[in-house]
Amino acid sequence: MFDRTFQRSACARRTTGVTLDHAAALYDWLAPVMTLGMETRLHRQVVAAMDLDRPMAVLDIGCGTGSLTRLIADAMPAGGGWTIGIDAAEKMIDVARRKAGSRSLQFEAALAEDLPYPPASFDRAVSTFFFHHLDVRLKTRAIAEIQRVLRPGGRAHILDVDIPTTRFGSFCAHAGYHLFRQPEIMENINGMLRLVIATSGFKDSWRIVSRHAGYLSLYELTVPSDKPEGVKS
Repeated sequence: MFDRTFQRSACARRTTGVTLDHAAALYDWLAPVMTLGMETRLHRQVVAAMDLDRPMAVLDIGCGTGSLTRLIADAMPAGGGWTIGIDAAEKMIDVARRKAGSRSLQFEAALAEDLPYPPASFDRAVSTFFFHHLDVRLKTRAIAEIQRVLRPGGRAHILDVDIPTTRFGSFCAHAGYHLFRQPEIMENINGMLRLVIATSGFKDSWRIVSRHAGYLSLYELTVPSDKPEGVKS
């Protein structure tokens, strides 16, 4: 699905990661197919894991057309919380803005590896089906940026392709790699996402919350409550 000859938007041209400007118009039709019909159910499980028990500042990284971002905004208790979705593909952001309605959220074109926010800006960060678009160098930078913008005690949840745990999962993961020809997907299959997390500033405060279909993992990363605001590891 990634066309490396497609004219990328201005923000997308600033990253070497995979961006999907060319797929924006069809993405909401394609995503359920690519996730074997699991997208909505998985998004709901991610929102439940985020524990949005009070108004919070939430950042959705690689938000695409904003499906998860809207679910988060709808789940947020009333009283001052806000949600931002970012994506490097400006055409994706255009679609997300059109679908936002009157919810308390906003969408911005921005890079995961260079977040345009001050330190300790968010209570939660989340990313679904995005990290397999980043090579290991960008994965590392994005994880560091997530830690930087989270407040002490803040949490991040990452759902993505991971080391397969079943034959079916291995088939699905490798089929995705051969279909899209993205080496970044193979990095995840070979455990690079897990290695990046395990050697990051979250190395002592991460866990796998759940696994799905034998090839997807939901990670939870927590910033220590005593972390000085804005400290990078």
